[in-house]
Amino acid sequence: MVLTPTYHVFDMYQVFQGAVDLPLEVRSPRYEFGTVSVPAVQGSAARGANGVVHLGLVNLDPHHEASLQIDVAGPRARTVSGRVLTAAAMDAHNSFQQPEVIRPAPFTGARLEGARLEVTLPPKSVVVLELQ
Repeated sequence: MVLTPTYHVFDMYQVFQGAVDLPLEVRSPRYEFGTVSVPAVQGSAARGANGVVHLGLVNLDPHHEASLQIDVAGPRARTVSGRVLTAAAMDAHNSFQQPEVIRPAPFTGARLEGARLEVTLPPKSVVVLELQ
């Protein structure tokens, strides 16, 4: 069996199942392709039954990283950790010959500064963060 990028995204987003949605406003530059223009970064936030807050962030821009500053309300988080899914090329894929070209890796592009979370998303990436 070959695990596809879609499989990995569903796996990373399992933490949102049964969780309570939290408000999250993301302001980012726009990504433009031809006549289509959309926000480069999309996101969602939720609190699990265990009280852990998760952020799911997607950088649609295949060429540029995205830097975000997120004000975190509520009890102050002490740690942030996460996983990232990306690849060197837009058309990268897993195959039987190379089954792990695309797979989640530890994400180190986030840090807490008091009640502010600073995140740098790689181009064409999906990131899920855990705040505790």
